Amino acid sequence: KLQKIGIEALKQVTKRYARKQNRWVKNRFLSRPGTSVPPVYGLEVSDVSKWEESVLEPALEIVRSFIQGHKPAATPVKMPSSETENKRSYHMCELCDRIIIGDREWAAHMKSKSHLHQLKKRRRLDSDAITTVESQSVSPDHDKELKEKESLGQNDKELKASI
Repeated sequence: KLQKIGIEALKQVTKRYARKQNRWVKNRFLSRPGTSVPPVYGLEVSDVSKWEESVLEPALEIVRSFIQGHKPAATPVKMPSSETENKRSYHMCELCDRIIIGDREWAAHMKSKSHLHQLKKRRRLDSDAITTVESQSVSPDHDKELKEKESLGQNDKELKASI
């Protein structure tokens, strides 16, 4: 019974790891293609009984093609891209103090952890500054009221002392 539980847990962890790897490859190589990014090939891996013919042989053929210096017969995976996308556009993120080139890279930067962290940090600093300014900028009428209350309190103390 424990063996079955362990096997099921291992399968779940392996699936999660595979999804994480696929997401990483997609984000690193497909979402932001550049000149130094190698082509990515997808292979059908869902049927384990056909492993050799659907995974091993095509993978070896792709590797052989690269070693021999010619293009593989398989086509690389491509992410759908917009024709209106400007790959040379220039964006300056004042918050992160970074220059971003390309619309897709800019969109990715705006959603990135580092940018969102800087945004959260800036908002926190701004709200702290506003709170400080509000506490320091008390109206003159309010100052008069405080002085009157202090003098009334002083008069009360003098009356009590004389009684």
